[in-house]
Amino acid sequence: MSTMTLSAKRQVVLPAELCQQLALAPGAQVEVRLAPDGAGILIEPARAGGKKPASVLFGRAMHRGKPVAIEDMDAAVVAARLAQREAHAKAP
Repeated sequence: MSTMTLSAKRQVVLPAELCQQLALAPGAQVEVRLAPDGAGILIEPARAGGKKPASVLFGRAMHRGKPVAIEDMDAAVVAARLAQREAHAKAP
């Protein structure tokens, strides 16, 4: 938890770490409302559909198991595309 100071213009500066986690850049719009119990405020990104950019996932994905070579990943992508084309060609 961070402590922020309310300025004379009723503004606060959000901590950089929080902005990074919520994918908030300068100029981003946020929604602010009173918490249901009235004990605080809630700040949420104002996004259509509630989707976050993929950049918020960097550093969060973990792979368990053996490392996979780029060539093996490329081969898997090609195989998946071929399977999609075959399935599409067989569709009536």
